[in-house]
Amino acid sequence: MLSPLHNRAYQDFLTLLIKFRQTLSPGKEELNQVKITQEFQELSEWFAQNVAPLTNENFDMAIASRWQAVQTEILRGFKLLSTELIFLATARHQATQLKKSQNIEEHLTKLISYCQIMLKEYS
Repeated sequence: MLSPLHNRAYQDFLTLLIKFRQTLSPGKEELNQVKITQEFQELSEWFAQNVAPLTNENFDMAIASRWQAVQTEILRGFKLLSTELIFLATARHQATQLKKSQNIEEHLTKLISYCQIMLKEYS
């Protein structure tokens, strides 16, 4: 079972990811790179303070290794998301921007699913 600290961190992270995904929603004609960069910076700082430092200390041995595996995927997925956002910011061709946007959407979807796993399986 997750501690209240873990549970709150994943719930808040899930909410922030969904909000960030709305910034990138496909219905918009042109991506607002300044807004995307600003919102991702805020998300990144929040992530570094609240999710990245979480540990499996004081967890039951039965869930500690599974939790660690999912937490590692969250950390890895967030780094990949960050990299794709850098590539999106430097993309000049519309086709490249579209591809990077699709990659970002995939990373966000994975991160959202990892948060849901944490909240569902360990709450």
